[in-house]
Amino acid sequence: MAFLAVVDKKLIAKNIGVTLKRLRINRNLSMQQLATLAEIEKSQIYRIENGKVDVRISTLYLLADTLKVDISQFFDLNISNK
Repeated sequence: MAFLAVVDKKLIAKNIGVTLKRLRINRNLSMQQLATLAEIEKSQIYRIENGKVDVRISTLYLLADTLKVDISQFFDLNISNK
C-alpha cells in the first residue's frame, strides 16, 4: 500500500511538471522568463517541470496567475502514466 502511494505521488508531480512545461512553451516563455515573471528561481521551475519536487499549492497559484490560467489545469492528471 505504501509503495502505491509513492508511485502515485511521483506520477502526480510528473504530470504537474508536464502541464507547466506545456503552458510555458505555449506562451513562448523560457524557464528564465517564467521564473522572472513569477519571482521564483529558475531552478525551481526546472525541478517542477521535471517532477523532482512536490509543489506547494501557493506556488501553483502563483504560476497559474503568472501564466493567466486557472489552477485547475494543473490537476488534470490524465496526461501521462509513463
